[in-house]
Order: sequence, then structure tokens, then C-alpha cells
Amino acid sequence: MKYDLDDEEKLILYAIGCLQNTPIKGKIKLQKLLFLVSNVFGSLEDLLMYEPHLYGPYSEVVDNVLQSLIRLGLVKEGEKKGYYLTDEGKKIFNSLTPKEELVEVITDFKEFLNDLDNDELLAFIYVSYPEYIKESVKWDELKPKRERLAVSLLKKGKVSFSKASEIAGMNPGEFDKYLKDRGVAWRNAN
Repeated sequence: MKYDLDDEEKLILYAIGCLQNTPIKGKIKLQKLLFLVSNVFGSLEDLLMYEPHLYGPYSEVVDNVLQSLIRLGLVKEGEKKGYYLTDEGKKIFNSLTPKEELVEVITDFKEFLNDLDNDELLAFIYVSYPEYIKESVKWDELKPKRERLAVSLLKKGKVSFSKASEIAGMNPGEFDKYLKDRGVAWRNAN
């Protein structure tokens, strides 16, 4: 079957298929992956049209295109696996030729977020992009967990010490004391 795919369809297929079709574990992660990518490539901001929403940055375009790709049989949603390409989707993925820079950015962000839980991901997004908090139903629930989420992200090597202190809502000195008081070892031994 021949598909005439739009740029946003190709982008979502590529995001799901990269890293050997490692599933993207849920809509929140797919939305945030493409949001982060669109912040690197300004041309994608107009294509995906993110706006503040219940769980931070949200693109109705991404949601609609994802549903369309599922209906076309190119993407499948597994109960626990998340979103992944079907055999037909893999054929199309293998024919795509995105720019190398786009490939690197998508791969880096997919590796970054796919092993985070949704709370860790949303805390990172809300602190990094506070303009997307205003519609959030989750931020008030996350605020009391900020310190724990920051420590988790730091220990996983997902954020710098400075970003972790920002996520915790502390200045670097306070956060350092917080870590020491709890005996949290986070530096990689080299």
C-alpha cells in the first residue's frame, strides 16, 4: 500500500520508530518528546502548535496524527508496552530520510525520557517551561514531591546538579545540604 504522509506524520513515525522501535510509553511521553524536539527546531513549533494544557505542553495535532497512524495500521498501542510501529509502519520508517540533526535530537530526547516515570518527566517539563503550568492539573500534586523527584532525576543522571536544585525548588546550597543531610550519594565515581 502507498502512503502519502504529511511532515507531522513522518515526524511521529520517526519518533516512535527510532531506537530500534523502542516503544514510547504513553501519550504524555510522546507529547513531551515532540514538544522538546519542537523547541530545538523552530520550524516544528508552527507544525505541532503546542499550548498549555492539563498535563503541560499539549499538541492537538500530535494527538490527531497519532490516532490517524493507528487507524492506518502503522502504529499500535500495546497495553503495557506503549506505542510502537507495526510491520507496515517499520517499512515506512525504514524509507524515511530525516536530517541527521533531527535524528540525533529525537534519539537523545527519547533516551532521556523513556525511562522516567510521568511525575519525573512532568516535574522536569514544568520547571524548565513554566509558561506551560497555568492549565496544569498535575503541578499542585507534584510540588510536595519536588525534592524526591529532583533526587531521582539526579541519581539517574538525567539532569545536572543545578537543574535538580531548580526542580527541588531550592538554591544549589540548600539542595546540597538537603542531599548531605539524607546521605544521598549521586556523583558518579570515576
